[in-house]
Amino acid sequence: MIRFLLHSTLAAALALSQTAPASAQDLGAAPLEVLYGFTLIDGRGGPPIEDAAMAIRGNEILTVSSRRELLSGPDAPRDAVAINLGGGFVIPGLIDSHVHLATAPNRERAEAELYRMLYAGITGVRDMAGDGRALAGLARDSRLGVIDAPDVYFSALMAGPSFLADPRPQSSAAGETAGEVPWMQAITRETDLVTAVAQAKGTYATGIKVYANLEREIVRDITTEAHRQGMRVWAHSMVFPTRPLEVVNSGVDVVSHVCRLAWEGMAEAPTEYHHDQVPPYGNLDAESAIFTELFDAMQVHGTILDATLAMYARAAEDPDNPLSDRCDVDFARALVGQAHRQGIPIIAGTDFSTPRSDPYPALHRELEELVNFGGLSPMAAIESATRVAAEAIGVSDKHGVLEHGRPVTFVLLDRNPLEDIGNVRSVKAVWKNGERFERSAYRAPATEEEVRARQTVVRGPASAQQALDQWIAMWRRYDLDAVGDVFLQDPALTLFASGGG
Repeated sequence: MIRFLLHSTLAAALALSQTAPASAQDLGAAPLEVLYGFTLIDGRGGPPIEDAAMAIRGNEILTVSSRRELLSGPDAPRDAVAINLGGGFVIPGLIDSHVHLATAPNRERAEAELYRMLYAGITGVRDMAGDGRALAGLARDSRLGVIDAPDVYFSALMAGPSFLADPRPQSSAAGETAGEVPWMQAITRETDLVTAVAQAKGTYATGIKVYANLEREIVRDITTEAHRQGMRVWAHSMVFPTRPLEVVNSGVDVVSHVCRLAWEGMAEAPTEYHHDQVPPYGNLDAESAIFTELFDAMQVHGTILDATLAMYARAAEDPDNPLSDRCDVDFARALVGQAHRQGIPIIAGTDFSTPRSDPYPALHRELEELVNFGGLSPMAAIESATRVAAEAIGVSDKHGVLEHGRPVTFVLLDRNPLEDIGNVRSVKAVWKNGERFERSAYRAPATEEEVRARQTVVRGPASAQQALDQWIAMWRRYDLDAVGDVFLQDPALTLFASGGG
């Protein structure tokens, strides 16, 4: 019966593609292509399809099947362009579910990181709060293909007023007042949440990030209103004073940072957020009833865990890292394993960047950490960065799996990631929205030293009087080409790339 349905779907999809109106062909419609010569891992967790094939037209997948069914059956397309991918393993485009591209916006650095991500197989990212002005520009340009980058989805932050004095929101609201801008709002019991959520949504944000210093009733009310207005809600697992179980019971979609779940096991917990707060991990057992109850609640609510496990492991390796003593990495790994055993969906999020010299970004280490120490199988880890990640963002109708009607967005690997998750580093090519990016064409971004070396600062006038004298002289000569000499010019201060027009 399943084979009959697959065959029927295949026949219908190809028949529809072959009966496109003549006018569409005349206007240069994309050709029908059949990609073959690979093993397919479609993102749903089922057995891989060996010797697979994929029929596509432009940026639409028409069907996926075995090559025999697609090319040798009675409904095999006769006008298709057959393209042999030459062996390898196809997986859906990867998603890093926890990045920060614009805490202190720098367009050049953000584009360089996104470029590296794309050529490493990452076709989507979830940004967990920053300067909404910069993020909206990156989101637009990534979706339109103006820059070579994963699709950017971002959040608008909500927190208690006391948190907004933190240097990070201050930086992300530069030029304005943190807490009073739509992408970074201070919330109290008196806040009109209908308006607050509407303003956040108006920034082009996909979700609300519930950060810190909010009581449980406020977390619940934010979540209810955000869902009513069609937004996702992504929260820290401990919101201070709101504990993890209370956060989960408020109905949020995702909780971030596995180490902060430890606060659920504390008799007392701080009422406000501060970086230096560390629970006594030695008193905790990942298999205790406290965490079993917490994970049971997450199952009931369908809450997704954004573990950021590699961030803690990386910090533990470096005693000079400011996070090195804030999490017991063995406890964190055990808690991820317990969550996975209880059926909690886990997404792969990083919350850190690897050095620019590293050819692959942080997500690949997170996947390795989840498999090698978090108890996930390679297949489950791939799902955490594809299907489950798309569900967390709210784009599972388009992304996360490879099937009929989805965009042509996938990664071709040279080696089998199910044998060794480290093989996600063997990228041969990436397709994003129908456009192919060869890994061999990747060029490493410039180092920080190289960037600084080519940033030439032209100093402006020494005084206001000198500036006025230059203006007067320029206009007397009508020499408009001299305008650039009057102003301070520093490429490092450019937020948005300039275009012609």
